[in-house]
Amino acid sequence: MTRVVEPRVVASVDTYRRPPGTALPVGVAPALVARLTVPRRPAVLVSRPRLERRLTDLTDAGTTLVTAGPGEGKTALVAAWAEAGAAPGTVGWLTLDRTDADPATFWSDVLAALRWTGVPLGDGGPRPLEYADGGTERHIDRIHALLYDLTTPIVLVLDGIHELHDPSVLARLDALLTQPPPAMRLVLLGRADPGLRLHRLRLDGLLGEIHAPDLRFDRAEAGRLLSAHGLRLDAGQTDRLLARTGGWAAGLRLAAMSVDPADPATGLARFSGESPAVADYLAGEVLAPLPPPVRSFLLRTSVAEPLSGPLAAAVSGQPEGRRLLTDLTAGNRLVSAADPWGRPYDYHPLLREYLYHRLRAEDPAGALDAHRRAARWYGAHRAPVTALWHAVRSGDTDEVARVLFTLALPRLLSAEGAQLADTVRPLADAADDAPSLVTLTCAAVAAVQRHDFARARAHLRRARATLPGVPAGLRDAADIGLSLVDAIAAGSTGAVRAARTGASRVLSLAGPDARPGLPAAAEYRALARWNLGRAQLWQGGMAAADASLRDAATAAGHHRLDLAAVSADAHRAVIDVVRGELRSGTRRARSTVLAAERQGRAVEPYAAGAFLALALAELQQDHPHVAARHLARAGASAAAGADRTLDRAVRLAEARLRVQAGDAAAARRILAELRADSGNRLPALLTEWLAGAEAEAELAAGAPDTVLEHLRADPDPGVWERIWLGWADLALRHPAGARARVAPLGRSPDRGRAAAVEESLITALAADALRQDGVAVEAVDRALELAAPDRLSHPFRTAGNRLAPLIRRQQRVLGTHAAFAEMVLTDQAAPPAERLAEPLTDRELTVLRYLPTMSSNDEIAGDLHISVNTVKAHLKSLYRKLAVSSRREAIRRGRLLGLLRPSGTGDPDGLPDAPAGPDFAVPDALPDSPAWPDFADLDGPPDPVRPPACDGPVDRTDPDGLVDLTVSD
Repeated sequence: MTRVVEPRVVASVDTYRRPPGTALPVGVAPALVARLTVPRRPAVLVSRPRLERRLTDLTDAGTTLVTAGPGEGKTALVAAWAEAGAAPGTVGWLTLDRTDADPATFWSDVLAALRWTGVPLGDGGPRPLEYADGGTERHIDRIHALLYDLTTPIVLVLDGIHELHDPSVLARLDALLTQPPPAMRLVLLGRADPGLRLHRLRLDGLLGEIHAPDLRFDRAEAGRLLSAHGLRLDAGQTDRLLARTGGWAAGLRLAAMSVDPADPATGLARFSGESPAVADYLAGEVLAPLPPPVRSFLLRTSVAEPLSGPLAAAVSGQPEGRRLLTDLTAGNRLVSAADPWGRPYDYHPLLREYLYHRLRAEDPAGALDAHRRAARWYGAHRAPVTALWHAVRSGDTDEVARVLFTLALPRLLSAEGAQLADTVRPLADAADDAPSLVTLTCAAVAAVQRHDFARARAHLRRARATLPGVPAGLRDAADIGLSLVDAIAAGSTGAVRAARTGASRVLSLAGPDARPGLPAAAEYRALARWNLGRAQLWQGGMAAADASLRDAATAAGHHRLDLAAVSADAHRAVIDVVRGELRSGTRRARSTVLAAERQGRAVEPYAAGAFLALALAELQQDHPHVAARHLARAGASAAAGADRTLDRAVRLAEARLRVQAGDAAAARRILAELRADSGNRLPALLTEWLAGAEAEAELAAGAPDTVLEHLRADPDPGVWERIWLGWADLALRHPAGARARVAPLGRSPDRGRAAAVEESLITALAADALRQDGVAVEAVDRALELAAPDRLSHPFRTAGNRLAPLIRRQQRVLGTHAAFAEMVLTDQAAPPAERLAEPLTDRELTVLRYLPTMSSNDEIAGDLHISVNTVKAHLKSLYRKLAVSSRREAIRRGRLLGLLRPSGTGDPDGLPDAPAGPDFAVPDALPDSPAWPDFADLDGPPDPVRPPACDGPVDRTDPDGLVDLTVSD
């Protein structure tokens, strides 16, 4: 029966023990006594019941093998287990050493160990270990016969089994293990598996094994051990020490002895493989027994982690690297083995620190050379950031330049970007005192990583001035690298012309026919296309931008340039929405956001464009409250990534949101601030957006003449300028002028769906006012056809109630697109929606949006990670605020207030809520749109209208790629 041993701390034992009433066997030297005795335990010993119980179970079933490296606590464990009386029999102990190299000595010592237990052997009388009537084999046969004669259960522990190498000893021991004496169990302890044929025992389930991973201390055991040493650590400190030591028993004990209990935080911070106590232990137990070539191998390979055979060979200069690693692993030298899945070898953290410290102290030139070799190996195996880390530590600036420009720089836009910046920080810090191509480029990389793009461009200008002195073999690569980083920095600050120039230069120099020696050429091209696509987008070239960004997203994804891939897809979503392709834009934006969230916080700022696309789509579908949440996240992401162009685009969208919310004055303030902040210079597309938002605000404020005054001076108005002028003409009772304004757009291949809907509605209203009924019906039909697939409803709403008779006439005459037409008519016929006296909170609004999904309270709670009672509290509060008493009424009321999509439009966004609401308020209900006036007898102010985002080509740029926004009074 297994004895359960309770956790305990055992004090030291100062004397060796021997069973009472026993005498030394005949012929046993007193020097052997220490090896026949259970070893003395450490001064502080913590009981480990889980392992002691396992030992009992394994030993009871057959032979037990315990192998682990130095300091793993294997001997202390088995000794404590033996003295606790948990073994299934009387314990005999033999500590092996090199004197047991011959059969006679080994088996004589085994017999002495058994006699030392007091268990009767044969007739119980004294038996000398030397015989006069036979040779050694006969003597061993007699000893074996005694073992098989045993009647009292006995457990024989052989400690140091790795010391046995003699073939005849191993053969005899194999035979004993294969056919063990019935009353005898063997426990074998050692630093490595013995040269025994254990496979049959494993196969038959007769070999129990405990190895180093089993002996590692868990958190509870480590806590008890440290407490027994008088060291009180909190949970976090214990976890950090466990990670540092890997649960290695000797490491924990050395830490407990090294750390001052009065200041454990400082002691733990200083505890490492360089600590004197740790270094002394590792020098004596790990390095000292090894031959000089193996010691040199360990020292040289300590520069890299983890290790493979080829890497170890390259760094050490010893071709047999894999064999040496395998031998060190088999010998349990604190080297972990590669597993069958191909994961590499690794050294224990404390051992690696000790080895590296000793390498730098004894052979500093060798340490630098090992780093240089590692840099070249990692570079050849496409691990550029790791290669750069070793190159920096090699002190070889030529090697740093080679790795940085030919391999590593594109990783700035990958998940390794922060690691890359940290790697070059020592060189970046030296840029002011020792400016060079390498230090200045590293300083620019560090500045880009912290989003200080202006400083990055300043460093790059100084770095470029050094290019003439760069060796010819590296000059092109350096030029490519500097151009790429400058394009990234310029694009993020809104200098789209400079971004486009830099990207084009990269594509020219790093093309498929570029000279050899640039392994990262494809990655450079991917990032150049990404920067080119961003610049093309903000300059208004939608088709070219979409093609560039599509290629960039594909290539960046292939090369794991995750930040650029996410950003490219996000900008493509903006292009889709601006074109009026809301469904594809929304799908792309959602998938981009989800991909960014899966990849972590470092990637999310690059999804700002996706949130902007979602917000713009919601604005065009008349869901301002949903748009407000997306704008909040877009603004936060753009600010986190310090992308000024996207930040300005978000502010322009906010102005449009204000107009939809009926606050034209607030929209005007935002636009005035943006115009002042930009210094009257913006990329061309944002110039169009700004002009559109200003026109929208002026029309909503009843000032169409201001729109005409600002825009009619352009002799060649663009797509959206014609749209805004057309709305202004309608508001000023000039239907013929409005139709003439937009007539050229019907022949424009670049107008886009959103502009086509607006053009069709202007044509319909103008034709109706001119009594051209057939033209009006056809134009309305064309608008419905274009808008229905994406439910582009806002242009119909802002056109006013004058549009309703035209839609009904189209339905009577043609009857096409009936579902969407009915939705538009229902929306226009809805009674004015009053404001809520008390607005819903963000969480209440989230719960409200779950109601149409028919999710249960439990399901809502699970999705939102809150309790069911909290969901019920939110429901009670929102029912009160909406003045309803049921879920059905809440859904209907939410739709009337614009808080939910109309029936059949699907899930509002399918994305998590923003962590915080926007810094601007959206009214709980939008003002009712007045009917579009009859242009023949218009009374009162003109209707507010909304020019949507522009999507036409924009070419009117100055040499800097910006447009002068100065408007004369």
